[in-house]
Amino acid sequence: MAQPDPPASADEFQLDLIQRLGQVGYWEFDPATDTIRLPAPSLRLLSTMVGTSPTVAPMLREIMSEAERRRLLDAMQQAIERRLPLQLELQLINLRGGHAAVLLKGTPVDSGGGMRYAGIFRDITADKQVQSEREAVLSQLHALVGGLPVGVTVFDEDLRLLFWNDHIYDILGLPQGAVYKFVPFADLIRYPAQRGEYGPGDPEHHVAQRVVLARRFEPHRFERAARDGRTLVVDGYPFRIGGRVAGFVTTYTDITDRKRAEQQLSRQNDALRAVIDHFPGAVSVFDAQLRLVAWNPQFVDLLDLPRELVEAEGARFEDFIRYNAKRGEYGPGEPEAYVRTALERARHFQAHTMERTRPNGRTLEVIGQPLPGGGFVSLYIDITERKQAEDRIRAMALTDALTGLPNRLRLNDEVELALRRYHEGGYRFALLFVDLDGFKTVNDTLGHDAGDELLVAIAQRLRAVVRETDAVVRLGGDEFVVVLHDLDRHETAHRIAQALVETASQPVELTVATVQVGASVGISYCPEHASEREGLLKAADAAMYAAKAGGRGIWRVAAWPNPMPAGRPD
Repeated sequence: MAQPDPPASADEFQLDLIQRLGQVGYWEFDPATDTIRLPAPSLRLLSTMVGTSPTVAPMLREIMSEAERRRLLDAMQQAIERRLPLQLELQLINLRGGHAAVLLKGTPVDSGGGMRYAGIFRDITADKQVQSEREAVLSQLHALVGGLPVGVTVFDEDLRLLFWNDHIYDILGLPQGAVYKFVPFADLIRYPAQRGEYGPGDPEHHVAQRVVLARRFEPHRFERAARDGRTLVVDGYPFRIGGRVAGFVTTYTDITDRKRAEQQLSRQNDALRAVIDHFPGAVSVFDAQLRLVAWNPQFVDLLDLPRELVEAEGARFEDFIRYNAKRGEYGPGEPEAYVRTALERARHFQAHTMERTRPNGRTLEVIGQPLPGGGFVSLYIDITERKQAEDRIRAMALTDALTGLPNRLRLNDEVELALRRYHEGGYRFALLFVDLDGFKTVNDTLGHDAGDELLVAIAQRLRAVVRETDAVVRLGGDEFVVVLHDLDRHETAHRIAQALVETASQPVELTVATVQVGASVGISYCPEHASEREGLLKAADAAMYAAKAGGRGIWRVAAWPNPMPAGRPD
């Protein structure tokens, strides 16, 4: 257990002052008594790190995990046995929540009473957070660099090369062996300087000038001539981590073929800048702690998000899910249930592509991609118009081009829907198979145009006879099928079948003549005749032929099966 020292004497005043101002703690370890002693200022510093009392020294097991405690004791034992200096980074537990990081240094000290250890400790929690943020930013930069269509280099604050892509070899004319991690900026630009690409004069003078400019870490853009007479646009963008400059990104674009077209060059330059600042569509980036770290204006506009939510410091992924759930973005349900489900998926993020229809009717394609080191990026693309076009194409595929009625493909959907409603809710229905009598004569004598005109007129009459909930389908030629949904009794089907026969038999005034045809109708019922599509169509078709055989211009019900299914509606 660490022990506090007795109050400091006047002679120790300077040491106390150094500890308070420098935020550096002092400690002593006595192997003989197995105790660690801390002066009062050091104990207060430790208490701010771990949330303990500033007057009572904490037990090691209170502020360290078992693994960290074992690591400390093992290091101390080895240092004591070998009389070696000690340097160790430890993670402490903050009793108020979270963790703290501390750097521990010590050295053996001989005293009159024997050997002891003395040293300092320093709070490095903020340094570790900056390091973590740096790694996250560099990881995102690394992922971005590889996919860009231009040459890219990324240098750190010491002007050492961190990342690059293969385009720079060709664009800058660099040999493979010249490019490697941590190569100094000066060494890399010496190649084009020696080729005279920075102008006449001493190459080393040009290199020194550009190193001075680079150390300013200021945004810049310029054009320069490259080897073989090509022209490059060079753009430099400094980036910051932890509030300080951490390096810069430089892009190299070969604009030789576009130099003559200034307008096209301008668009390319804008696109190049957008690669750094924006992603196409709406984009959001969440880090490993599920905090929003990057977004673009489309993220606000396309998803109708309030700026105070997006711009809030430390905005969390769950804040956005909760906001959307409360305004009904995901449909009915308990908002916190949506939050829990979304958080679970985000913590085990998998790459995905999905479509999402917003309450305002807009359809978005959502693409999610995990990031190296944790977190994920989401891209939102408005595909409303594309979906509407797809719906129109689908409607055309399911519609008879001549009559505008549903076609044979749509009939399958209608019958499957009716069957599903029957099996799930007991809703009965009927199929009416309609075949025109005398159509072939009109078609053969007056021509196909007249036949088509007759079919359009008959289709309109059939649709006018049935109920709003029913469907009239053209199978092809002069054959139609009517699906009577939610049938309460057989008489309803009989009445509609008779109306179909009567309306079809009325004269039709065509462009070339007035003609008169008829209709034969066959009826089958679900479930009396069958409870699957093919059986019902077959029964209705047989009944239609029975009507033709019975004199045409009449309707017939399919022969009842033997035995009859139970529960006939009438």
